[in-house]
Amino acid sequence: MAASLTSDLPKDVDRLADRLTQQLLPSDSAPSTAKALPPWTLNRDFGCEMAPHLAYGRHRGPHRCSSRHAAVAVCLFQDPASGEWTIPLTRRPTTLRHHGGQICFPGGRIERGETPPRAALREFEEELGGSAHVHRCCGNLPRQYVYASDNLVTPIVFVIDPPNQNWQPDPGEVDEVIDFPIQMVLQQTPIATSRQLEAEKACQIDMIQQTKSLRSATQPDTVAGQLTFAAPAFHHGSVQVWGATAIILGQLAQALHSI
Repeated sequence: MAASLTSDLPKDVDRLADRLTQQLLPSDSAPSTAKALPPWTLNRDFGCEMAPHLAYGRHRGPHRCSSRHAAVAVCLFQDPASGEWTIPLTRRPTTLRHHGGQICFPGGRIERGETPPRAALREFEEELGGSAHVHRCCGNLPRQYVYASDNLVTPIVFVIDPPNQNWQPDPGEVDEVIDFPIQMVLQQTPIATSRQLEAEKACQIDMIQQTKSLRSATQPDTVAGQLTFAAPAFHHGSVQVWGATAIILGQLAQALHSI
């Protein structure tokens, strides 16, 4: 994989939070419009590089009127040992029907009367077994439509304090918590510019093969076959992050490259 440009992120918490806030949508904003979008999102390819090839652009919507509204907590904290900025991700149990075994952000459905930030933090606490000690709610990344689960997801970016104890994940929702270094995402994400050649961008992103079980339309519990497809992924050791989580991480990387 070819080396890409990386950002030297501020070590000061307030400085990072201030600069990141300038690159995001306000957390109380209405659905994104071109006028409200930060400059880095105006590149037409900003979220496309990390989309699985099977998606056919479905992550861009349009979503159904009846789609569930969800929020995820994209939390950055400084690892006390290394001083590096880190994001907690979760690996879902393989027994779950939707996205079983995949790596995700903490998050879930927005309940009646909840704001997206409140829903994201509630789900964070339920899944990881402890509250996120929020230093700053910096704003939103553009919403993502997750076709497979019919969820319209709002990613909320928080700068949080390092956890003061080990994660205690809910075993019904989380197999393990993965502290993913954001620098690994920055190193694997090209800076989005309209002048960058497609071949140059492609050589910087790893591809993995995924197999999806196809269920019978008349007997949903019966597996009728399997489909293999390629998906761009972020890597850290044996961890492979792909799908909607990789798309959101790629967008966060573009915002961080811009600071």
